[in-house]
Amino acid sequence: MLRDFVVKFTNKEIKFVKIGSKFFLENEELAKHRLDVNEKIFGLLLGEEIDEQFVPSFGLLDWLSKNSEEKVFVKDMGEMDFLYGKHLRTRHIAKFTGDNKIGFLKLVQNMYDENLGYGKVCGDFEKTNQIIRHRMDRGIFLKREKVYK
Repeated sequence: MLRDFVVKFTNKEIKFVKIGSKFFLENEELAKHRLDVNEKIFGLLLGEEIDEQFVPSFGLLDWLSKNSEEKVFVKDMGEMDFLYGKHLRTRHIAKFTGDNKIGFLKLVQNMYDENLGYGKVCGDFEKTNQIIRHRMDRGIFLKREKVYK
């Protein structure tokens, strides 16, 4: 599952350990000090299998953003809209790299090349208005901390 997800962005190999339904980055130093017990945590969480679907962690998305060219760079307005769970439109996009075929996954980056999440190409970059369908974003941290008065 993890490999199938990673291959959509890059051909680089990522070493991981699966414990239960969770995938962790393999770390030789941690492995040397493991106890002979079933740990709940092994290292950096890369993702989890939920209902037979792979759900990536933000740690994995950060790793992918450093090792992939499948990116869409968004303007300030697009950054805020995406972080609030909205789909990206032509006006939000500053540039893109990699393939732009419908159905492909893209990492969504701000103009400083910081990962905001990822989405799926759902339209032609030059012909349609809505082009990236929102899949996952870091805005969960903003939404959790929002206080209503």
